[in-house]
Amino acid sequence: MGKYRAVTDDLFSVFASQAWRDEGVKVFPSAFDGEKGDPPYVRYTVVPSGDPLNSASTSGVLLAEIYTAWGEGPGPSSDIADTLDRHLQHRAVGGTQLFSSSMDRQTRDKYNQSLARSIYSLPYSRFGVA
Repeated sequence: MGKYRAVTDDLFSVFASQAWRDEGVKVFPSAFDGEKGDPPYVRYTVVPSGDPLNSASTSGVLLAEIYTAWGEGPGPSSDIADTLDRHLQHRAVGGTQLFSSSMDRQTRDKYNQSLARSIYSLPYSRFGVA
């Protein structure tokens, strides 16, 4: 398995776990085109970036778009970001090391005005031996 697939599989394993399902927060990969249902939900993508140490390593950022109902204020999206932190921040998942998160301010989604959107980001590194 290649390094990019390994990172994707490591991060997906968190969202597929029983511990995550127990949180009750729906999560979809960014390429998911089906019905998501009512908010809240999270849409995530893994973005490789930066110079690798060698051909078997990579680094980048996990981007999670947090969608909540517009008008509820920042509380629900902050709660979801805290939930993401509990499961991801400062952890090693498989061979992927996760670091400190950040979250941007909440804005109205430009495609669906009934939704609020916040971006949660979490840098990662995967170290491999070439």
